Amino acid sequence: MTFIQKYGFILLIVFLCTAFTLAAVMKEAKTASTSFVELTIAEGDTLWGLAQDYSGKDQPTKWIAKVMELNDMQSTTIRTGETLKLPEIESVMPDPMMTELAGED
Repeated sequence: MTFIQKYGFILLIVFLCTAFTLAAVMKEAKTASTSFVELTIAEGDTLWGLAQDYSGKDQPTKWIAKVMELNDMQSTTIRTGETLKLPEIESVMPDPMMTELAGED
């Protein structure tokens, strides 16, 4: 018997688990990339300056690339009064439930 005939069922299970895991990861990545906030550009704003304020843990260059993709931008030029979609950043505030639990005796 060949390897596939002997272990075909196990290979099928491994393949299906891998496929479902990849599908879940791709769905999460797509969902995460579609959450955004809108910001109206003020005079003197630049993408680099906005990245310094709003990028959170992301590197500014990666954050700028996300903004350009989210807004279908071909260049980094932004104009006063323009509304941009910015990727939502994760809150750096601690979870209140965890704070309460950690403080209990």
